[in-house]
Amino acid sequence: MNFLLRTPFLRLLLLLIAGMLSIRILKLPDLLLLLPAIPAFLAVFISFLLPKSDYYRLRWLFGAGVLVLVFLLGHYLAAHQHRQQEIPFPEEAMVYRLELRAPPVEKEKTVSCVVSILPSDRLSTPVPKLLVYIQKDSASRHLQQGDQLLAFLHPQPPVALNNPEGFDYATYLQRKGIGATAYVDAGRWTKTGASTTRTLRQRAEVIRMYLIDVFRKLSLSREDFGVLAALVLGYKEALEPELLQHYAASGAMHILAVSGLHVGVVYLLINSLLSLVVRRNSLRILKAVLVLSALWMYAFITGLPPSVMRAGLMISVVVVANAIHRRSLLYNTISATAFFLLLLNPAYIYDLGFQLSYAAVFGIVYFQARIASVLTVQSRPLKWMWELTAVSLAAQLGTLPLSLLYFNQFPNYFLLTNYLAIPLASCIIYVAVAYLVVAAVPIAGAVVGWVLARLLTGLNALTEFIHSLPGALTEVYISSPEFVLLVTGMFCWIAYAGLKKYSFLVMGLVAVLLLVSFRMITAYESAQQERMIVYADYAATHLQLTAGVNEWVLTTDSAAFVKVARKFRLKHRLKNQQFSVRTQSYYFNFNGRRVAVVADHHFRRKHTTTPLKVDYLIVQAFSRQKVSQLMGCFLPETCIVGASVSDFYTLQLQKWCSEHQIAFHSISMSGAFQEQKIRSNKNHRYW
Repeated sequence: MNFLLRTPFLRLLLLLIAGMLSIRILKLPDLLLLLPAIPAFLAVFISFLLPKSDYYRLRWLFGAGVLVLVFLLGHYLAAHQHRQQEIPFPEEAMVYRLELRAPPVEKEKTVSCVVSILPSDRLSTPVPKLLVYIQKDSASRHLQQGDQLLAFLHPQPPVALNNPEGFDYATYLQRKGIGATAYVDAGRWTKTGASTTRTLRQRAEVIRMYLIDVFRKLSLSREDFGVLAALVLGYKEALEPELLQHYAASGAMHILAVSGLHVGVVYLLINSLLSLVVRRNSLRILKAVLVLSALWMYAFITGLPPSVMRAGLMISVVVVANAIHRRSLLYNTISATAFFLLLLNPAYIYDLGFQLSYAAVFGIVYFQARIASVLTVQSRPLKWMWELTAVSLAAQLGTLPLSLLYFNQFPNYFLLTNYLAIPLASCIIYVAVAYLVVAAVPIAGAVVGWVLARLLTGLNALTEFIHSLPGALTEVYISSPEFVLLVTGMFCWIAYAGLKKYSFLVMGLVAVLLLVSFRMITAYESAQQERMIVYADYAATHLQLTAGVNEWVLTTDSAAFVKVARKFRLKHRLKNQQFSVRTQSYYFNFNGRRVAVVADHHFRRKHTTTPLKVDYLIVQAFSRQKVSQLMGCFLPETCIVGASVSDFYTLQLQKWCSEHQIAFHSISMSGAFQEQKIRSNKNHRYW
């Protein structure tokens, strides 16, 4: 209780988060929020009018009123942001005036642009940001942030493919403030000019892109340049997927995400340089102002991600406290930064970087000193290694539940990575800053650039080597209920260790027991199930058949299937996998269920007097033929249309099935198709 009294912002933060998450259960109208808000406000107001003799007895009025108001504020902010993304668009495509809000990202066939719709008579209400994919050509490659366009497009809400245990891309975009997506063909847009006014963040983005162009002049390899841009400036668009896998598997992913490590390195560099110039104690205020100015300039250049803002705010509080000779309670400072960041942008609560950043900080603050106290080391090199070990272990403990929930993996060699990669990454940041300073000097710029290139090559080789070690990665799936039980169990054990109350010990044991029970139930149900799944993927076709832990996969791209079905396979502990790459139409029988897959033009202009009876007809590709010709070759009970089939033919097939009383499922409209039943006792048959 004393801890909560000494950390008021922690209590406020928990109530604010609870209010923001409450909209997932119940969305209250703004007027209805006034019903509890008015008495809560009156309770706070009355607490200031109480005489001193009654204040101590009724002091709970102020606290209760503030907590209720903070909860309602969280609900209102989250609901308001959610309503901003529910703006209806016209049902037909039309011409819009757009402005690029961020630097465009060049992809394989398109240029991805985050844009906003400029005010016009057609839209009387403000609209959210849009994610527009412009067909790549010589003109779209030269688009820049701030450009204004006229484009013919049809904005639509983000579509969720809804694969089992898959990534919900639509929700991800909505939480990023993007309310719709659209595609623009080449020739259906034109540039009309550029914005003459820019926000502070947009100006910072211009500076960042200028610095990235300076790094491009080093003529680094794609891997080295991608790591340099991400490590120093937070620019992740140049990172290669294979390289990201190396960093994730070796436990070095946090190096590529500009966070407290990077801000701390920059702070130490700036503070050390200023300490050589500003030595007088009377100038400590000036030094603090200079440090904070440089620190936040770096934060703006990196694009102000939540992790950088958290670290910047925390270091700012420490700098100001030292300048005025005040101490700050660390837990309260951390909670205060999170509280104000969520007030600034409620969507941060769903941001993975925000969650991992604060989990790591709380883990380091709580566990690091306790782990370090286990051993007393006298040697300075060994002491440094042990302190680094304690920090790494503390951060891993803090982020473990989130890492398992989101990534379903644990890097087993994270300690080895931190011993080598963190010092190397710190050196790269120092050398990169030095290169930006001397890049224009011919000899000095070349020498520093050569050193920087060698360091980057060494860092990438190190992560690739650690990834290649046997047993580098452990994959574990946990569901949302299991995540809650894991966090509850950890909290109870921590509380028991600190307070020595057996009630926390009992609750921790119950949480562990429930967690084990959940996993046993899931394993038992998986062993008893028989499934057929047609995955949603615009670029490939995936058909998965399972019987217990056995699995058969029919796909056009095995690598894409492993990626899209990874979490589902982990959850159900599927083994004995058999792959079959199929690019043509085929027919098979799965325990009595007859399935035909149309994956090419084989049935074009085909006729038959005896249609093939099947339980499932899966249409994954469709040529320019009449629907009646294709459907005349089959007599299905259920027709499943893949995501790669155009909307026009999907509607034609849906109309045919409706007229002939055939069950219909469109993957692009309804997500992946799943059919499951209790596994039969007879031996499994597939051919």
